[in-house]
Amino acid sequence: MYMLAQFFGAFIGALFLYASVVGLTTGCEGNTADQIDDGANVRLCSASCTLDENDVFGDCGAPFGLGANTVSGAIGQGSAFIAELIGTFVLVFTVLMAAVHKSNGSGPNAAPIAIGWSVMLAHLVLVPLTGCGINPARTFGPAIVALIFGADSFVRGAWVYYTAPFAGSLCATLSYEIIFKNVPTVEDDEAV
Repeated sequence: MYMLAQFFGAFIGALFLYASVVGLTTGCEGNTADQIDDGANVRLCSASCTLDENDVFGDCGAPFGLGANTVSGAIGQGSAFIAELIGTFVLVFTVLMAAVHKSNGSGPNAAPIAIGWSVMLAHLVLVPLTGCGINPARTFGPAIVALIFGADSFVRGAWVYYTAPFAGSLCATLSYEIIFKNVPTVEDDEAV
């Protein structure tokens, strides 16, 4: 049920994003950068649309790719897999240590802060490389919406977003179990 809620939340969010940004590139097609008044729109057109040999903006497709993740051309798909695996590992290991581990020494209010910082760290590192798809459900929803509206969202490295998070969470869980399997908890210390 949780995975369905994650998927439909991401899907509906991408639909709302499309509804709010679809009009941003309507003035781009058939114009040159000199014919567009606003500098911000020129940058948006340059990022979202194709250019022909006369520097006329052509097909614009979905603005911003509707949040669908793609592997950057700066790295290979293997590197993207490793990066996503590490990002997911950091997140899941932080959740296990901050929210699950009984003798972590911090109060119950510290877990959301630690988890939030790990998500922020993953995004700071991964967004330029892969778009930070550390959640397969969050990746799949926008990819479907982008596909509906004409973007090729399943072309470059789509497999990375559906395998690396599972591998990263498995590695984090196994590491947690191996390292902390026989560590005494707070309750064990009080019983002595």
